[in-house]
Order: sequence, then structure tokens, then C-alpha cells
Amino acid sequence: MSSFHKAPSYWQTQKAKAEFSQLLRASQEKGDQIITCRDEPVAVLISKKRYDLLVRQESSLLEFFQKAPLPNVDIPIKRRKDLPREIRI
Repeated sequence: MSSFHKAPSYWQTQKAKAEFSQLLRASQEKGDQIITCRDEPVAVLISKKRYDLLVRQESSLLEFFQKAPLPNVDIPIKRRKDLPREIRI
């Protein structure tokens, strides 16, 4: 099981500040770490590896549209073939 699929650990703000090195290590070894303030989740620390997975661009815009659920739908696009209008200066 990947460390990114484990249940996150919770850290109170005071503990997170006091044990920041451990918090960093835990994010790399155990997965996402949630920081709480007054028992409310306020932030999540994730590893750089996890961040890169979340933000990487997997395909180009063209590939995105080619993978769309209805790739064979024909959308009529009409382009005018006349010359552009004259602009007076």
C-alpha cells in the first residue's frame, strides 16, 4: 500500500511547531499530515513527491479534448472565407 493512501495523521498547531522536523519526516514517510487549530483542520502538509503528483500536467490540451467522453461528436465550426474588413486610419 502506498504511503499516500494511509489515513492522515493529525497534529495540533503547538505540537507541529515544536516537532516540525518530525512533522516533515512523517509527511515523507507516512503520507499527508493534517494540522489543527482548536480541533479544526486548518492545513495539510504533503511531501514534495505527493505535490508533484497532484500538480503535474498529464497531457496537452489537445490530448485532453481527444480523451473527452464524446470525442466523436461533430461540432460544426464555420469560418468566414471573405477577406477581412478594411480599417481606416
